[in-house]
Amino acid sequence: MKDRIDVCYLISHGFASRMIFQTGLLERLVEQGKKVAVIAPDREDPNLVEYCAKQGVELYEFRAPNNLFTVDYMFRRKYFLEDIRNNPGLWAKHLRAVYGTRSLNPYFRLRPYWYFWTYKLIGYFPGIRERFRKQENRILDYDKAVEVIDRVQPALVVATYPVNLPESMLLKAAQKRGRATAIHLLSWDNITCKGAFPALADYYIAWGPVMKEEFQEYYDIPEERIFSCGVPHFDMHYDTRQAPDYQEYLRDLGLEPQAPYLFVAMSSPNFAPLGMDIIEWLAAKVRDNAFGADLQLIVRPHPQNVQGSQADLSWLPRLEAVKGPRVAIDYPSVVESQLPWSMQDHDMKRLSNLLAGAAVTLNYGSTVAIDALMVDKPAIVIAFDGEEELPWWQSGRRQMEYVHYRKLIELGGVRVAYSYDQLDEHLRYYLEYPDGDLDVRQQALYQECGENDGQATKRVAAALSEILEAIYEPVKSQS
Repeated sequence: MKDRIDVCYLISHGFASRMIFQTGLLERLVEQGKKVAVIAPDREDPNLVEYCAKQGVELYEFRAPNNLFTVDYMFRRKYFLEDIRNNPGLWAKHLRAVYGTRSLNPYFRLRPYWYFWTYKLIGYFPGIRERFRKQENRILDYDKAVEVIDRVQPALVVATYPVNLPESMLLKAAQKRGRATAIHLLSWDNITCKGAFPALADYYIAWGPVMKEEFQEYYDIPEERIFSCGVPHFDMHYDTRQAPDYQEYLRDLGLEPQAPYLFVAMSSPNFAPLGMDIIEWLAAKVRDNAFGADLQLIVRPHPQNVQGSQADLSWLPRLEAVKGPRVAIDYPSVVESQLPWSMQDHDMKRLSNLLAGAAVTLNYGSTVAIDALMVDKPAIVIAFDGEEELPWWQSGRRQMEYVHYRKLIELGGVRVAYSYDQLDEHLRYYLEYPDGDLDVRQQALYQECGENDGQATKRVAAALSEILEAIYEPVKSQS
């Protein structure tokens, strides 16, 4: 008979893989004598195969059905379950579906209109929402998901991206089989920007006070069911902050290892369609010595710039064109896989050190702002469209209204540039005062991530152990 698995993580995104493997979280659990497994969409992913072999983790595969019916279900659920007009993240998705679709299929062009009117009708006929919930439960009750759970036999199933269809199917399957469940989110925007989770859980692992409050506000989760642990994949930043080692990376990029530099983390064209214009402006400023004769520039494309459905490969020649004696491109180390943004092990270490060595960091509204705060570096968010002013649903400025990012701005964690003049102003300020706003930035970081002490992985492992004790205690009592 197969030995029971103690903890089974569901991973449908490369950043979740980073969170549980590259931090040593699962390895720590295995060393404590626990049997650990993961369920992912690709058993052949070279990163996952290597991680599981080295860390003693069992690897299983599950893929949800991907057809017109399930794609449409994932599209329409926000209209039935959410107040999309008052959620900037979901409203932007609706407007993109209305104005940004490239499909010639009349169905795809018309469906946002149909579902928006359904959303309006729900205000008068709330029973429509309840009917949808029943339909959703039938969709998520998927025999193949139950078969995988039966094969794994986990005591505890942990989802990292529960709004994702495969993970919600597996969570429902685990609950159908009476397995305990937990949610350990891979990202800080999942609660407020992705829509209602199709399946909830018994336990929750939060980053910090902000996420804990969101679990309580959005899902009414009892406080005793929430473990605030920090962010495992940010533990590396703590060690890096103590002893940054970035000079070798600068040499590899052809830069002067002792000279100061700006570090820019790009976003996908979906979030910053004219982001490349601003990169070219920055590169020209650096070449013209606008910020000093020795200042350098490192540009890091987002994984979505180079891989996936939202990639815009037309940017790549423009990126290569800005390279020069003091301008370098740091491409992320991704592998081809059914697991989106599957990152190689060394990539996070390189990113952490390059952030720690930077004079100032810049991003377009991404989590890199928090990465930068972890190493005590100022973060400037670029929230404009070069010389143009795009419609709100396309513009880089829209993300500043998203709930998770608005909170970070209100906490004082970042400075936002809404124009070239503001960008120039913020850059000059932080180049002159690198510790400007430091106390406020650190307070904001605490609210988002809890203690910045490098112990988040340890706390998550302890939380999982505590949950397992609660699961196994009734069994011990009966025996």
